Amino acid sequence: MPNAVRTLCVILAAGAAVAAGATPSAAASPPLVAADTSRPSAIEISGGTTYVANGSDGRQNVACIVFVNHGPRLATKVGLSLAMLDATGTVLGVDVMYPTGKFFADQRSAFSGGRVTTQVPNGNCHGIGATGSAAHSTFSYSPRRGQPANEVAAILVSAREIVYDDGTAWRSDQVPQTGDHLALPTAPPFAAAVADGPPRVTPGTAAASPIEITDAFAFESVVQTGGGAPSFGGLLGVLAQIPQTTRSRSICMTFANRDPRDVKNVRVNLAVVDRTGMVAAVETMDSKGPFATAAPSTDSGSNCESIRGKWDADTFMYQPREGTPFAVGRVVVTPGTVEFVDGTSWTAPNPPAIGSPLALP
Repeated sequence: MPNAVRTLCVILAAGAAVAAGATPSAAASPPLVAADTSRPSAIEISGGTTYVANGSDGRQNVACIVFVNHGPRLATKVGLSLAMLDATGTVLGVDVMYPTGKFFADQRSAFSGGRVTTQVPNGNCHGIGATGSAAHSTFSYSPRRGQPANEVAAILVSAREIVYDDGTAWRSDQVPQTGDHLALPTAPPFAAAVADGPPRVTPGTAAASPIEITDAFAFESVVQTGGGAPSFGGLLGVLAQIPQTTRSRSICMTFANRDPRDVKNVRVNLAVVDRTGMVAAVETMDSKGPFATAAPSTDSGSNCESIRGKWDADTFMYQPREGTPFAVGRVVVTPGTVEFVDGTSWTAPNPPAIGSPLALP
């Protein structure tokens, strides 16, 4: 599996982009990414995750697919159908993606290189053009420009083509179509331990908290510089023609003030959980108000923050200030401290503690 090592750093533009669109959203949740069990094949869809991207192509919802090739040999080409389902199980539309790379028999595929896409470089991920601000974990999908957008409850994935290295191929005409009705997948039970893949970002709760974390998700900002005609010669001019891409992944959240008092400041805790389900680090994120009481189905504010570390393919390795890096399975955002305009405050009674198992919701 090729390595893609990227440093995660703070980028204020990401927070600003999310804040600009943080209006609706009570108890937001991303679409479930799962296998279309009505269309079995030698490609097993074993999981999927989502995030929000912002770059030269605009804001996008991104779905990343994990699969295993159970065919007889190495696959050199795999075509996948991504059926976007609404809450009734109706297919709103179908996107097609072709992960790039070589897919060895019975090996997990979650990261593939060679894709010529600046904004979504992982060949196992697919960008879905956002119809709104893309400032939440929820997806809104419109199959064609100018058509109404609907919220996506699930993305069902199935294989439509498999090409092997000996030239043999499998193809299916039984692909999903707009208007089909499919069974909605069931969300798996919450598990503190996440065996593989990128960190799952989850909103959490705290007893008697005056604020509610209404959404939490991963956000990637992509900035490309250079590549144009240089205004000077020599080596510096040559270097100026080479495009440079900077990627910054952040943890973003939205919250709502559920207290009648105006809030002055909000601090939330980011519990960084290792693969075994233990809290291995705790970061904080501050938001300055004032924040008035939120109306139903609206947010009071939002923010983004990074956590220290590097990417290795689709695994994020957290770098403690002291100690050994570890793979992150989950990041849980919970209320920490709330300061009110009147001078009073609230503090979470049981904040996450390093070395403790993650409490189940």
